Amino acid sequence: MRRLVVVILSLLPLAAGEAAQTRYFVLDTPRALEEATGKGVAIFPDGTLRPLPPLAAVATFDEPLGLALALTPDGTAYVGTGHPARVWRVREGRKELVGEVGADQITALLVDPDGNLWATTAAPALLLRVPGAKGRPEEVARLSEGNLWDVAWFKGGLIAAAGNPGRLMRLTGKGLEVASPVPDRHARCLAVSGDALLIGTSGKGFVMRWTGQGTPGVVYDSGFTEIVALAVAPEGVVYAAGLTGDPTMGKPPAKEEAEATASVTVSESTSATPQTQKGPATSEIVRILPPGAAVSVHRFAKQIAGTLAWGDGGLVIGTGVEGELWQLVEGSAAQLDSVDATQVVRVAAGGQWVLTQGPVRLLRRSGPPHGTFASPPLDAGQPAQWGEAELRGELPAAGGCTLRFRSGAVAPPDDTWSAWSAPLPCPGGKVSAPPARYLQWQVELQPPPSGPAVRVGRVVVAYRQINLPPEVEELTVHDPGEIFLKGPPPSDRIVEVQHPEFSGIFTTLDDDAKEGQERLGKKYYRVGYQSLSWKADDPNGDALRFTLEVQGPGNERWWKVRDGLETVVLAIDTQALADGLYRFRLTATDAPANPEAPATTKALSSWVVVDNTPPKVTVVREGAFWVVTADDALSPIVRVEWNRDADAWHPLAPEDGLLDRRHETFRVQVQAGQHVLAVRAMDDHHNRATVAVEEKP
Repeated sequence: MRRLVVVILSLLPLAAGEAAQTRYFVLDTPRALEEATGKGVAIFPDGTLRPLPPLAAVATFDEPLGLALALTPDGTAYVGTGHPARVWRVREGRKELVGEVGADQITALLVDPDGNLWATTAAPALLLRVPGAKGRPEEVARLSEGNLWDVAWFKGGLIAAAGNPGRLMRLTGKGLEVASPVPDRHARCLAVSGDALLIGTSGKGFVMRWTGQGTPGVVYDSGFTEIVALAVAPEGVVYAAGLTGDPTMGKPPAKEEAEATASVTVSESTSATPQTQKGPATSEIVRILPPGAAVSVHRFAKQIAGTLAWGDGGLVIGTGVEGELWQLVEGSAAQLDSVDATQVVRVAAGGQWVLTQGPVRLLRRSGPPHGTFASPPLDAGQPAQWGEAELRGELPAAGGCTLRFRSGAVAPPDDTWSAWSAPLPCPGGKVSAPPARYLQWQVELQPPPSGPAVRVGRVVVAYRQINLPPEVEELTVHDPGEIFLKGPPPSDRIVEVQHPEFSGIFTTLDDDAKEGQERLGKKYYRVGYQSLSWKADDPNGDALRFTLEVQGPGNERWWKVRDGLETVVLAIDTQALADGLYRFRLTATDAPANPEAPATTKALSSWVVVDNTPPKVTVVREGAFWVVTADDALSPIVRVEWNRDADAWHPLAPEDGLLDRRHETFRVQVQAGQHVLAVRAMDDHHNRATVAVEEKP
């Protein structure tokens, strides 16, 4: 059997595997922490985790809508509500009614540089002022049609966003006058960035830029119908929140307007995922650079982003259907906090103040920092055993920081996951979770009794995949005589490059051959060779080695052809075998990566005919014809040809019209005169036999 393998073609050597080695989940960047869930823990641009003071309610309101929030430098908060429309002052934990106005809802509040409080309303559209933020609201202007949605202080004056129709209104001595039309149904929200005013619209979902003169230009055409919020970040970057909705903020629009806008209210959009120009989504966050380039940086699958504020190193996003706060840091989003409400309506002072709806409450961060933070599900790729976990950073010497773990077979976590483990004191230790594919850790950060605040800079978890056996996806026996070369052999090698059943000639390699250019390489032919190829994979990504064995009929013994193979194709010289039926067995092992406990898989080939014997050809004269018979013990006859006096070869058709048997009969017309008739036959293993007879007058 040592002579059996003559040609081994190494085409796809497998890379050295490392799956059996210990690997590590390292979470120390905002990108690595994306989709994490937190309760009062912030991610900073350097990847550190820091607990925040908890959100505590400072005021609760009876009205069903809470839509507007403004702060003064001394920490006084103003809240605008709806049904009825009221303005409230909250100072040092005390709630005071500033005034109730004759409108459906307060839509926006603004404290100008002089300390005056401004308010806008919808149904009807009123502009109100509280001079010096004291006294009662005074009506300054009223629109004959439409609503007012937002207000901004821009270039020394007040600008209001209005709709329907969409337009910017400027406050002058004569009241509110149109400063510029907006090419959409509503000018929805405003933000001042340097010497430009950014406008978010509703209907078509534009972000527009206005310098104070002329008509606003479109900066971003959203796939959503409404830009609901804008926030200005450092260096002139602006963020926008887009969603599919109507700016009535919970109040159904009039029938004719609903038909025209083909949009839904915010309350309606919570029950279904809207279809956008870019596919189904609920809301998106867009980053707009100072030159005007805009790109979508995050899409929510179910949350409705309704308010934005720039915080300490990242964007704070308030959402519904369930009241949540999210953080977008270095382009990666994670949950920052959750509140007991259906929607976060406004966020101010970088997330220090939060206004919710359902119920309407005003929250403020206060007290010692404290929070929990759960990592995104960590995918080991295959079921794994867990090792050590370690937190690094500024941790208290004793207490104040604990770790818990859980694991499961699916992501995201569900009821099939294990329960959270018992708390493990920081900085860490052995992960106490069952072996599984996914792991999640949760850190709880308490305020230390003394010393610096807690800060987690890095979390490292060791794991090792459970070794799974390789998978042999395919074991192919190629047609007799086929061999595959990735590159041409040395020029002094002679290989048949044309199919021998067509020409039977030998030549040097044809570099222009157009046969299969796939993973096996180019296809060539060589009589007496049998090629096998296989596809195998290892679930752990380990490097594989292969052993090929052969077995004859009626024999339980397997002979080893070759072991330690790294290739996926083998060409075998079957002339070392007696004619007959054989089959092969391939064994794949991941021993190189798992020497202590390798896993193996075996696969059987189909039965293979080994035929090295040419057909038997007889030529007998019967009257005016030569009767030719071709017989083969194992293989069908695939071609029979004749020539006369060394002329060109001519194919012969069998008497039954079809070459499909091991025994075939042919007839050749006898030609007058003295000639030499040659006949050759070939079986499907490319074995040939030639017989010549003399024709006499």
